[in-house]
This record gives sequence, C-alpha cells and structure tokens, in this order.
Amino acid sequence: MDKNYQFFMKADLDGYIGQWIAICNQKIISHGNSIKKVFQEAKEKCPNERPLLTRVPDKETMIF
Repeated sequence: MDKNYQFFMKADLDGYIGQWIAICNQKIISHGNSIKKVFQEAKEKCPNERPLLTRVPDKETMIF
C-alpha cells in the first residue's frame, strides 16, 4: 500500500474536512477548496514525486 495513502488513512484530518489536500512524503503539503490550486502548489513543492490528491470527507462519509 502506498505510504501517502497509509498516512491519509491514519492522520487526524479534522482541520481539513471538506477541503482538498495534497500529501507527499507522508506530509500534507497543500490544502484548500480548489483542487486546481492544491494541485499546482503540490507540483511546486514536490516536483519529483507523485503526490496523493484527495478531498477530506466529513465524519459521516464511509470510506471503503
């Protein structure tokens, strides 16, 4: 399993609910309401890696 995905599944993301986040090297490197902005910042901060981009669901959303 990808380390960034493992980080996403275990991290406390309460401060990011409803936002897009980019995770690279097991760190949140960008977040916001615009996936385009988050993706652009992620490319700048982590140009040689492939960051995980995802939207943080609210507590009532089930992830399978």
